[in-house]
Amino acid sequence: MENALFLPQPGYRFYFAEHPDYIFEIASIALNTIRYAATIGGKICTLDLNEFESRYKSGEIICSFAPEKLVLNPQCSQDIHRKERYVLTALQQLEYPTSLDQLSPLIQEIATSLDDKSPPSPRTVARWIFKYKSYSHNKLFLKNEHKGNHSLRFSPEVYQILNQTIDEVYLKPEFRTSKDVRACMLGKFVEQGIALNHLPSLRCIQRHIKKIDPYLILKAKKGSRIAKKSFQASGRSIISPFALYMVEIDTHYLDVIVIDPKTNVALGRPFLACAIDVHTRAIVGTYISMYPPSATTTLAVIKDMVTRPNQDLPGGIPSIIIPDNGVEFKNNSLARVCDQLKITLTPSQIGTPNNKPHIERFFSTLTHGIIQKLPGTTFSNPSERGSYNSTKNVQFTIEQLKKYIDMWINEIYHCSIHSMTGNAPSVMWQSAITDIKPSHITEVDAKILCRRPIERTIHHGQVQVDGLSYFSHALTTLQAKGVKKVTVMIDDLDLNEVYIVDPNDMNVVIQADSTNQDYTSGLSRIIHIEVQKRKKQLSKLDQQKLGKFSDLFGLYKLLHEIQTDIIKKKPKLKPIKLELPLILQNIEKNLSPIVDIQEEPNIEVLSENKKNTLSFGSLEVVKNGKI
Repeated sequence: MENALFLPQPGYRFYFAEHPDYIFEIASIALNTIRYAATIGGKICTLDLNEFESRYKSGEIICSFAPEKLVLNPQCSQDIHRKERYVLTALQQLEYPTSLDQLSPLIQEIATSLDDKSPPSPRTVARWIFKYKSYSHNKLFLKNEHKGNHSLRFSPEVYQILNQTIDEVYLKPEFRTSKDVRACMLGKFVEQGIALNHLPSLRCIQRHIKKIDPYLILKAKKGSRIAKKSFQASGRSIISPFALYMVEIDTHYLDVIVIDPKTNVALGRPFLACAIDVHTRAIVGTYISMYPPSATTTLAVIKDMVTRPNQDLPGGIPSIIIPDNGVEFKNNSLARVCDQLKITLTPSQIGTPNNKPHIERFFSTLTHGIIQKLPGTTFSNPSERGSYNSTKNVQFTIEQLKKYIDMWINEIYHCSIHSMTGNAPSVMWQSAITDIKPSHITEVDAKILCRRPIERTIHHGQVQVDGLSYFSHALTTLQAKGVKKVTVMIDDLDLNEVYIVDPNDMNVVIQADSTNQDYTSGLSRIIHIEVQKRKKQLSKLDQQKLGKFSDLFGLYKLLHEIQTDIIKKKPKLKPIKLELPLILQNIEKNLSPIVDIQEEPNIEVLSENKKNTLSFGSLEVVKNGKI
């Protein structure tokens, strides 16, 4: 088969002589362009038809699958055998096979033996013989050709204008039709002085557009990513021989709005980062937050996954992780955790949903199983939502949503028969861990391990990270021993404390607490960075007035701006009094104010008899901390 010439057709497979392990399949042939895709991975490429034939004749391209006879089409196969009988008999018995005088009696003889009631003419058989000999005696070239007019209906200039107009008008993301193409061609004909009787009809333009590869049309309309997904077949099944051999991790934007537990103000749609075991289809890790996909949220899922056996839930330390694709996963924090737990990290390829089919399918089941049943759901699109007001009907906080999702996963999803495995995930999990128990770690160890490492210098028993100071008496001992630089383990979701690894003894871990725990309690790094930006915007005079309250005032201004934006965007909402977080209530022992954030705080130095006092809204605070 390698030496025989073949007609390129969709479905035929080939490989390049330099890389015999990579097999490609022809997906489409349109307008002298061959579109082919890798059988493994589905990467789409194009090649000119003439170049393909040239590289095939030179031996650079080798065919691996191209049927010599069309056995799946009996009628076409019989026609080929009929033509083959006339051609081969003429080549064997006649001295001049294409001579019309010699072919006439031979045709009558063959027609009688075949009982052919409509024998071909001598000229037709001569054409068959010439075609058969021209293409290296390939029988496929004897198949029926398309009937109809093979000559050009219009001049080459007209076809050139037609192709150019299709590229400029039709192959665009906007909605365009064949009528728009014909209108544009009319304008070009008038500009170039071409007679309008040569203008193709609307039906002719439609037939020409139909010859274009549908992949190219979809690529122009909706982009290459969607086109590749649409024209890429599902790949090979992912085989996972035992529980936690392979785990897929992905993040989904939930179709529901949550509210703030204190103010009842709509916060928006949260993100669900989730991990699924490929072997049992059991959910082995979750994390819900308002933060978009990042290495931080992935670490939170891993931390939940490796500690779930402590709660008698499916989970543990996996062998292979397939996370989201993106730059955020190629950092030292995730790589460090996977290295210490001996987890192989296999990032997903861009635009290849086949790498994470199971978690994608779970998100669809979750959406229709519980998310779109909750008040405040946004549904999948505006047409499904209709006149439903998602913001008006929102009722649940993110903690309540997490409780509902956990209940649905553990009590409904895990107990339902999976369509692919034929078993319930919980049953499969218990059966899978009977022989091979998954390993796990304690919550304390996971809390230390699943953090972002950063190197810092000890100074007076403290280390500083992003402008925050953390102290520990054990750090002074390390400093006394001559240790200057240490690795600080940071949880970007909670900056209240950090962990420090002793460089001389990796088994020794030191906890360092924040020097300003009123501010850092429950504080995430994203909020802290934003507060620091706003702090810098304060004038030096304001910082002198505020003193140690500058961080808290920056947080206050952030909350005030959020509330103001909400009221502006939703004028029908009544102004809501927002109670400041606990960090403001714990500034001093006896300080517990409730501040109305509808008005900007009045902060000014008072008169001479109160020059040691600050006015914060309706509250007077003496500089030494006493009222």
